[in-house]
Amino acid sequence: MVIKTLQSLDEQNWPHSGYEVIVMDNNTADPELWRPVEKWCNGRGPTFRYLHQDDVKGAKAGALNIALAQSRSEATHVVTVDADYQVSADFLKASQSALTRTGADYVQFPQAYAHSQGRLKGVDAELEEYFRSSAEVGDGAESVLLTGTLCVVSKAALIACGGWSGRTTTEDAEMGVRLCQAGFSGRYISQVVGMGYLPFSLRDLEKQRHRWASGNLQTLLLHLPIILGCKSSLPSRKRIALLAQLTAWLNVSLLPALVLLIGLLTGAANNFVVLLAATTVFLGLGELVWRILDRGLRDRQALGTILGALASRLALAPASASATFDTMAGRRFQFVVTDKCVATDADHGRIPVQHTIMLALALLCLPAAYHAGFVVLAATISLMLTWPAAALTSAQLKSYRKAVTGLKQEFMT
Repeated sequence: MVIKTLQSLDEQNWPHSGYEVIVMDNNTADPELWRPVEKWCNGRGPTFRYLHQDDVKGAKAGALNIALAQSRSEATHVVTVDADYQVSADFLKASQSALTRTGADYVQFPQAYAHSQGRLKGVDAELEEYFRSSAEVGDGAESVLLTGTLCVVSKAALIACGGWSGRTTTEDAEMGVRLCQAGFSGRYISQVVGMGYLPFSLRDLEKQRHRWASGNLQTLLLHLPIILGCKSSLPSRKRIALLAQLTAWLNVSLLPALVLLIGLLTGAANNFVVLLAATTVFLGLGELVWRILDRGLRDRQALGTILGALASRLALAPASASATFDTMAGRRFQFVVTDKCVATDADHGRIPVQHTIMLALALLCLPAAYHAGFVVLAATISLMLTWPAAALTSAQLKSYRKAVTGLKQEFMT
């Protein structure tokens, strides 16, 4: 989609001649893949510049900093667009209008996905819930966090904050916290200005969610004094908004779920710790259902869309729970680029093994849970729900992948 993205930028009616497009590539080792992009950029005149650099430190954050350093001295704002996104013809005009209208130092547009209409309504709705809920809370406090693509940021603000940092795997959200701390205002603009691609399998969607959850929790822990500290200079509304956004993908159910299952398997179903674990799992399920249901009802979504969104959130719950636990345990992660390749892979349609293991263990525990009371039984059944949710979500992604495969040539160019 790189060339398609650049073509959509090239076809724009530029508001003025000061715009420059820098294509930064630090993830393509094969010259046969990046040379055509370089050639295309070189043939477009001074507006387009192509930068290729190997062994970039700091992953995406490092690449962004290189591009920032290479930008023109007279540039006032930096726009980030991922390679798999194709922006609308009025993207730059919409960005300029949003900045002027709000007076913000940076704006964030929602992420949307091409060719998903009618196939991934539930998955789309589950992802959109973040923007319709958490990002709008951030907008109300003028402290919206960046989400990595389709964001427009004042270059002076970026330089004042020291550029992007590779200390977390969500460098965009971490940058957003530092922008807020430095006194810059950020707004969320609820207008679709570009579409990219979703991961094509549940396995890859889980990897993406793991990075989002772990990276945002890393950011929260890194900036805990700013967000929750007594001496923080941020007003309460901004701190609440930052907290809401950084915890949107978290799930604390992994350890309680393990305690519950182990307790039931070892005959300790009536132990207070097991009951406490079951209560935590049950309340976690309730919070998950409430967020999706509340958003769906307020947006008057169809019942099928709401159920699909619930399935998607349930299917991704183990990945979010694992990311939350791993990060709290001090595990460090490397930035991993989300696979958006539609190449044939027999594993694309498979349900991740952890869902099958969870279902099998919960079924084994069901008789003991039945005799342990409503809360324990409900918590055990909720653990079983992740498997059918994963099956439904995986089937939707398979349909989506099949549709995009028909457009494979366009996608790869």
